[in-house]
Amino acid sequence: MRKFAAMMLACLLPLAGAAAAEKEKPDPLPRLRLGVAVGTDETIRERLEPFRRELEAALDLPVDLFLMDTLGNVVDALAAGDIDYARLSSSAYAATYSLCECVEPLATARPDAFPARYYALIVGRATERPLTLEDLAGGRLGVQAPDSVTGYRVPLANLAAEGTDPRAFFRNLVRMRDPVDGLQAVLDGRVDAATAWSTLAGSVASGYTAGTLNEFYVSGAPGLDRLKVIWQSPPIPYDAHTVRLSLPDEFKRKLRAALLDMKGQAPDAYFAVEPDMPGGFEPTVHADYRAVLRTYEPKYQAVLEGAGRP
Repeated sequence: MRKFAAMMLACLLPLAGAAAAEKEKPDPLPRLRLGVAVGTDETIRERLEPFRRELEAALDLPVDLFLMDTLGNVVDALAAGDIDYARLSSSAYAATYSLCECVEPLATARPDAFPARYYALIVGRATERPLTLEDLAGGRLGVQAPDSVTGYRVPLANLAAEGTDPRAFFRNLVRMRDPVDGLQAVLDGRVDAATAWSTLAGSVASGYTAGTLNEFYVSGAPGLDRLKVIWQSPPIPYDAHTVRLSLPDEFKRKLRAALLDMKGQAPDAYFAVEPDMPGGFEPTVHADYRAVLRTYEPKYQAVLEGAGRP
């Protein structure tokens, strides 16, 4: 009898373990709640319908659109768990993560064939010898408004993260009218360097594919060849197709795969959600957003909030 009982226990233990493992699996997602910022686009529900239908077909579950007035409303809803998925700017992703640490990015869109990244820059005057950041110590830095991601928040927070307090390092932070004016101020000698942004991809002669240097080139102003990138931030993805961390992992893999295949398999759906990014999706992970995540870290707020000085 003892041998029989032991045999029965040995048979039942694997079954109990399997039942416990099955119980621990998250319940299948009944439907996907997609949050969208309406802004001034009154046709957004109709415009996004091809994207919504493609998600339903690819994921085999209903997809509901939750239309909200602003991107801030979408951030709050995602952090609170009122929606499951949203397309956010990189900075909005960082803001959401700072609220709850409950989200992760799946993909970002490319504007062209180059990697879907851009950089915050500090640009100075070109000299015969290569300039370094140390050469700008005690100088005047042209910056944008304190709410500018690449013209203020990212450069200041990331300089601090690298060990350079910009408020102690530079003599003055000087507010510029706009990023192109900042580059002109460098050439005119009004400041020693200025913040800017760029893809740093494509032709150097035309100021790369996009960004402040390219805008300066397109403006026809002379002197682009007399400007030099002295510092650059970590790369920043263009946007973040973001989901709640609590969603089942298998579902998140399926959604990421659907996004990565979308431009090739359902271009109408892709351009419905990314009309200005014809290059298609590429995958992202949380660490890809570190340059903007730093702007929400408490230890860098003193650098960012000293906004009365520029």
